Amino acid sequence: MLNGLSILRTVLADGVDNLKLIGTVAQAFASILAGLIAVLGVPLALRQIVNLQREFRRMDFQNQRRMDAEAILNISAAYTITHPARVDLPHVSHPGTRSYQMAKAELSERPTPAAEPGKRVLRLDLTLENVGEGSVDILACLVVARELEREGEGIVSSGRDVQWDDLTAHYWTGDPQTCLSPGLSTSKHIVYAQDALVRIKSKSHKTLARIDQVRERPGQENLYLLYRVFVAARRSSRSAEDYQAWARLQRALLNVNAPAFRVVAHEDDPLGYVASPDGWRLFLHFHERLADPRLPRLRAEADRAELTIKDPEERRQSEESHAAELQAYCEKVLLPSWKRFRADYDRMQAQESGFEALLSDRTFRSRHRHIAQMFPWSEQEVWTEYFYVTVEDEQ
Repeated sequence: MLNGLSILRTVLADGVDNLKLIGTVAQAFASILAGLIAVLGVPLALRQIVNLQREFRRMDFQNQRRMDAEAILNISAAYTITHPARVDLPHVSHPGTRSYQMAKAELSERPTPAAEPGKRVLRLDLTLENVGEGSVDILACLVVARELEREGEGIVSSGRDVQWDDLTAHYWTGDPQTCLSPGLSTSKHIVYAQDALVRIKSKSHKTLARIDQVRERPGQENLYLLYRVFVAARRSSRSAEDYQAWARLQRALLNVNAPAFRVVAHEDDPLGYVASPDGWRLFLHFHERLADPRLPRLRAEADRAELTIKDPEERRQSEESHAAELQAYCEKVLLPSWKRFRADYDRMQAQESGFEALLSDRTFRSRHRHIAQMFPWSEQEVWTEYFYVTVEDEQ
């Protein structure tokens, strides 16, 4: 009987998700019932069964309360915008000189880079405040922005609300001479550093910043932006294995957003596929193959080599050569896994039940079972928040 009770507790703790586990639960329950009847008789046995059910309900309720208390974030945003840098004002536009700031909110201690001539620097500070009772680790903070242009006036006047898909996207591949900001709308993974775990203790907060160059557009009065923020977090873990898994996940997120990878994958915004509950859950099942540690090292070596070259033409040739080498590496090492991710993503999108439809595929489920153990979905929380930002014209 005690053995049956042990089996039942173990199975209920892991969750009943297929017929095999249901059969195990039934066998354990029958073993407990038979043992209680043999020892106590039918009336007392039934009473013990009722007590046991009540105890399991209490344990489940307490566990759910604990999970809710440990994963509650308040997400807020503030922004700052530099004055435009002018070619005829070297004390403003010179690299390394602190830019003047329009104070929209308190700045964190990290500096904002100086603007290039004809551009301004737009910085969005995201504050993640943990109002729960336990520490949480941030797995991802994906931020993307779109612009509400004059075309949006027709949408408003027609009597419906402006939706996210109505807004203008400015991708990193846009013409740098004409677009608002190459990369402003491309999703970015906001981190301090690739190996800096963002752990937020109870009743504390952390601030992450996204920084973009914004080109001046003569005749434009104001700039209206909508930022979408996707945050995934889990209860803090102190184990070395969990930290290593977190580090691999960070490499994967940064690798697929690297310029060299986006070129070979023909993707303007690869992290855009990840910034949703279903997309995020699917990406977790592919992140190990996309977490190649050599790509960031190759990029760093190329940057160091280019900095030592003084001749502009020689540097340009070196940049082209390094870009070709990085693209060839991404095509060989990362692209095959990305294609498999995209194939499963498209298959998932075609199903009304989304990711759950993939789980009904036995092959997919068995191939990725270890991911469900590494990043249990029941231990994660995801948030999607939107923030309006109005950049006013200085005039």
